[in-house]
Amino acid sequence: MKLGEFIKNFSHNNVIRLVYPAKGGHEVVLGDWNDVSMDHEVTRGIDKFRHYVNNEVLGLATICFPPGSGVLHTEALNIVIEKLENQPFIEETPRQKEHFSENNLEIIRETIN
Repeated sequence: MKLGEFIKNFSHNNVIRLVYPAKGGHEVVLGDWNDVSMDHEVTRGIDKFRHYVNNEVLGLATICFPPGSGVLHTEALNIVIEKLENQPFIEETPRQKEHFSENNLEIIRETIN
């Protein structure tokens, strides 16, 4: 199952961390254990993990961080994904803000930089 499909089916409003399988454990995808994201940002294409939305999910991992380790978000859901030799780059989807017009008759969408 691809990461995007996995998130849509099983993860709802969770902080996630992506990891690769490694000899003796796991290694983080972006090189820092503090790199986490909200799951819904990944599927919307507006986050640093958006590039991995089509990678296969291999499983989940419980990773223990001892007190004082400097790792934030120890409660993040650790998702193990496949490591691709040529990881595709996916352009970021522009963020949009919605609000009602002055007369409240139409929704206005603005792109946020």
